[in-house]
Amino acid sequence: MVISWCNLSLFLFSFGANEFLRRKIGGFAGSYPFVEYWDIQASEEEVIAAIKELNKVNPNFQPPNNFEFISKRDTGYIWTSYEMKEYLEKLKTDSLTPLPKKMTTALRLLVYVNLVLSRHKRNLNTWTRPEFNSSVTTFAFVSLSSLDNQTEYRLINRDFWYIANKRQINKFKRTIVDKIQEQIDKNRKSGT
Repeated sequence: MVISWCNLSLFLFSFGANEFLRRKIGGFAGSYPFVEYWDIQASEEEVIAAIKELNKVNPNFQPPNNFEFISKRDTGYIWTSYEMKEYLEKLKTDSLTPLPKKMTTALRLLVYVNLVLSRHKRNLNTWTRPEFNSSVTTFAFVSLSSLDNQTEYRLINRDFWYIANKRQINKFKRTIVDKIQEQIDKNRKSGT
């Protein structure tokens, strides 16, 4: 009886400590420590093309008018700056002129994709990022919000308890990530 109480106490303490660390600290690196991500074995162009194709089949994925469906990647260059104007002038006479140093941040590496599950009236915030190996793309699930109030969002891996969090992740994987992979495979077979 003493051993079982000790085991139960140890289990509860371990579970509680794990839940605290997961929800309060998250990951230790980057701007998005709480995201859930998948590495998709395809280039980022293929992933975005698959998302666009899925949107044609299921227009409910299209977000409301005040949200951008797929954002543009910011290169980090301010084309109107003095340095860029000078670079463009030099480029006219010397095609080997190196680009000036640019500002790089994690945000400039991401392409944001807003998806909507209209049946559940939820907006899903995601992003893609190419890996060093260009044939692999990271696709991340960041948060979800109600379509009625999009400013109140809930971060995955932080704002849900353990079982509810696992359900959200599994539902997202089934309804979004697996569909993207199927579309990529379909596009590859058809040669698109």
